[in-house]
Amino acid sequence: MKNLYILLLSLLSIGASAQLRFLQADDFEDYELVLKSARQNHDLILMAVHDGGGDFRKMYNDGVFNDLGLNQAAKAYTTVAIDIREPMGERFESIFSLNDLPAFYLMNEEEFVLDVLSGYQSAQDLQTAMAEASKAPFLYDTLVQAYQAKALNDQEWLKLLELYALNFDFRNTAHLAQEYLNSKSEAELLQQPAALILSQYGVSLETIYPTLIISNTSALRKADPSFELSEYLNTAIEYNLDLAIVSKDSLLCENICESLVIPPLFPKDSLPVMRMNIRREYAWQSEQFALYAEALLKEQDSKIPGMAASRLFDEAYDIVENFNNTSALNAALKLAKRSDEKETSFRAKMLKAYIAYLQEDSEQAKVFLQDARSQVKSPQQLRNLEKLQELVNEQ
Repeated sequence: MKNLYILLLSLLSIGASAQLRFLQADDFEDYELVLKSARQNHDLILMAVHDGGGDFRKMYNDGVFNDLGLNQAAKAYTTVAIDIREPMGERFESIFSLNDLPAFYLMNEEEFVLDVLSGYQSAQDLQTAMAEASKAPFLYDTLVQAYQAKALNDQEWLKLLELYALNFDFRNTAHLAQEYLNSKSEAELLQQPAALILSQYGVSLETIYPTLIISNTSALRKADPSFELSEYLNTAIEYNLDLAIVSKDSLLCENICESLVIPPLFPKDSLPVMRMNIRREYAWQSEQFALYAEALLKEQDSKIPGMAASRLFDEAYDIVENFNNTSALNAALKLAKRSDEKETSFRAKMLKAYIAYLQEDSEQAKVFLQDARSQVKSPQQLRNLEKLQELVNEQ
């Protein structure tokens, strides 16, 4: 284990004049020692996550960490710095989403996050946040008790969700928020404070909230001027697509296309491409290809035969190159067959034969190979056919 040492700001090379000192945790064992010290002293934790330079260094150069008020506020804290270039930094980055560095995490001694400040901070910004967090470091526990007793008021709900979101992922936070939203009438949902929660977490297509939001955008924007429909739609699409992929729910995927990717929310001429991209992402991530294949076949039926044949062949080939499950091979075979129907070709017939071979259907593979033999136009094509023929015969 590396020795735990005092870090003045970020690195010793930065300087030795700063008053606010950080313990540097390079690996997990260092971090465990810091955490143990915080618990023994019943301290809060101020964790500075940095990359050794940038705004963290600028804060030092600007004298932020020399501020007497900040140092006074820090007396209630164990202060630790984590460099994302070190093992502990890599571990931390895999757990938390770091959008901007430095990031300052304020936590209680149980590692529960109370607040996060990202990017350059003034001494006053840090001092204010640290003082606020120290007022009630275990507020979350109190709010959970009130939640369990069904005794939360609106402001307490907002605080509970704020703290929950800092410590748990968006899906779980949205699930908790739905409990709050479900307790409100439609009129209440379109007014503050419920409107703020609705616009942030009313994303699930398994609820009425996306339809409510899309139908009442003006009212929602009046209640919450910061509401942006485009940002909401991006979040809703991503949330539901992730859910569809995890649950392998093709109906939910199609619901995204029909309920969220619609005019006038998006330009009409961009809708087919957007919807197809969503179906393709679902197929490639869930490895369930039936929905995507049917949609692609339908789309290409209206295209020029030569262009459609090329598009269908390329997609069938990509699927076979990357997947070998039943759904993928069935879809690829459909695409390859339609490609050959649109414009007969040696490569499409060979791809059909290869897919049949992968499906361990040697008799069908032989039929496709016989068909391909009539399209041979070069010695190289003949060699390729004979190689595949040998594999099929050995099967």
